[in-house]
Amino acid sequence: MISSYKQLSSKYLKRNMKRTILTLIGIILSVALISTVGLFMKGSQLSQIENIKKVNGFSFHLGISNYDEALLNKIKYNPQIASYGLMSQGGIVPIGDGEVSVQKNFADHSALEFLPYSLADGRLPANEHEAAVDSWTLPYLKKGLQIGDSFELDSQTYQLVGLLDNRAFTQKDKVGRFLTYKHDFAIGEGRILAEINEKADFKEVLEEIKSLTKDENLVINEELIKVLKPGSNQSILAVLVIVVSIVVIATVVVIYNAFQISVVERMKQFGLLRSIGATRKQIRQIVMREAAVLAVIAIPVGLVCSIVAVAVLQSIFSIILEDGAGVSFFHIDWWILFISSIITLTAVLASSYYPAFFAGRISPLLAISSRLSIKKEAIKKHKNNVLKKPLSFPMSLALKNVKRNKNRYTITILSIIISSVLFITFSSMMDIAFASKYMKDLSSKTDLSIYLKQDHDDSTAERQQISELLKSVENISGVKEHDLHFEIELKDKTQSLATVAHIEDSVGKKHAISIVNHIDENKVKKDSELVIKVLVYSFITVISLIGSLNILNTITISIIIRRKELAALKSIGMSQRDLKKMIIYEALIYGFFGSLQGIFFGCILSYIIYLAASGVLRVEWTIPYEACLITFVSALIISFLSVLLPLRKIQKDNLIDVIREQ
Repeated sequence: MISSYKQLSSKYLKRNMKRTILTLIGIILSVALISTVGLFMKGSQLSQIENIKKVNGFSFHLGISNYDEALLNKIKYNPQIASYGLMSQGGIVPIGDGEVSVQKNFADHSALEFLPYSLADGRLPANEHEAAVDSWTLPYLKKGLQIGDSFELDSQTYQLVGLLDNRAFTQKDKVGRFLTYKHDFAIGEGRILAEINEKADFKEVLEEIKSLTKDENLVINEELIKVLKPGSNQSILAVLVIVVSIVVIATVVVIYNAFQISVVERMKQFGLLRSIGATRKQIRQIVMREAAVLAVIAIPVGLVCSIVAVAVLQSIFSIILEDGAGVSFFHIDWWILFISSIITLTAVLASSYYPAFFAGRISPLLAISSRLSIKKEAIKKHKNNVLKKPLSFPMSLALKNVKRNKNRYTITILSIIISSVLFITFSSMMDIAFASKYMKDLSSKTDLSIYLKQDHDDSTAERQQISELLKSVENISGVKEHDLHFEIELKDKTQSLATVAHIEDSVGKKHAISIVNHIDENKVKKDSELVIKVLVYSFITVISLIGSLNILNTITISIIIRRKELAALKSIGMSQRDLKKMIIYEALIYGFFGSLQGIFFGCILSYIIYLAASGVLRVEWTIPYEACLITFVSALIISFLSVLLPLRKIQKDNLIDVIREQ
């Protein structure tokens, strides 16, 4: 017993379960798209922050030298400064035979908290009798020196508690880093290292500090700040606005498609309701209530799907990277999920309003007579038809069907355009990111580099002799000779320290060289590059999957709601084969024209994003030919696949039952 028009909403949803599920899928895809993009961006930001800290070896935001007590107090008692520490450099102390030295570095506990990213093994010093050094300096400090052992330097005894990763500049200059703890610093000694509060206005804080000291006394970690506060950079902010706008528009279109198709299908039902006294407002309420019910069901499911997608990505990191568990990509931000839910709910209600308004204006007589969607076309006179090659009957009928229902054509084409634009736009962003200087800087170098002293009287014969000696070393697999250095590839990278010692014995005693071990630095950069690539490719995969499901969903619904029409064609003599061809041709027409328009708008958007990103990345824009080709071919394949399942169902339909179906 139905006591209210509002109950018709739940009745319809339950009775037409398959169509309800398809509409739910559309909304789930929409909320999953928004929340996944949000979580991906947040996770990418966190991952990028960790990458920059590892590559640079420190995490402070700014450093101030030549400071006075007033400036130190302003940093110390500034609520916008989260933490600060003091660090200074001491003298350079020769070690070993005197050719190698170490630079003393002193830091208090707060400053040491900015430096653990330089650790390769062990821990940072906790008192004045502990030290951490570059691992390549161990043989020069003391033979067989390991973590936990004691050694002497500059008439003082230290316990080795940590190893710093090998950096190219220290090895080339043969001046290693020596880090120990220091409690008391004189005013003006060394440098203040500070970290700005994340909730503070970074631009305002930096401007304030710049006004207190000279520019040459200030070092700003701009690379880290850009990632921490993307909104502080207009170019990055513009890219984010464009990306979010594309996603929101895609969401609105997907949801609108689902409800518009549902309303068009049920015009006769709404006409019957109007004929028995239902008002326009009541018809609108029926549609809006359906939208609200579907949104309440679909939004939590979509959020769970996005969380699962990010969790899967985290597990991929754990498998691919040796220290993948340390990559903090998986981060559930409840604000992102809440905002995604609000955006989706608003999009559902806004997208369903026009179909609801359209349903309320349906004329009862035209709807009941099924003439509402019939549009009389102007008669066109064709000349010279004999000279034109006739199309096959299924193709001709497919073209007429596409032209006959402009509303359905627009809805389906929009879905394909949106999916194509999403793929091309994000693929272009991927190309821009990979072409950036940052990615080029991350590209792995050679394992070892052997540099000849620049003031050394170089000769071809000597370089040839050095090359032969290097090739004779057991662990070396390849030697590339350049003007003043050699690039070495190792067979077993884990034996790099032993190989360096071997080269020192065989070559270093005869020729003036310096050896740079890139193994540790390459590992950090390789992991950073891999993280970025996995993030980008995973994001493109998610976007492609959601876009493909959107096309499948839209075309499948558009075919299912025409069962009665297709049954009528079969009843007047159209063969099953011709019917199948006609539907496939229709789908391919949708895919063809939708992908072409999507490619056009996608290229325009990718160029706009390039212009926005040009303030951050110095790259050249090119037409994304590869993405365009993939989009075109994929749209045709997905459009073809989307009709196969409805066709199987239509083949099994009983013509009389379908035609008599109300």
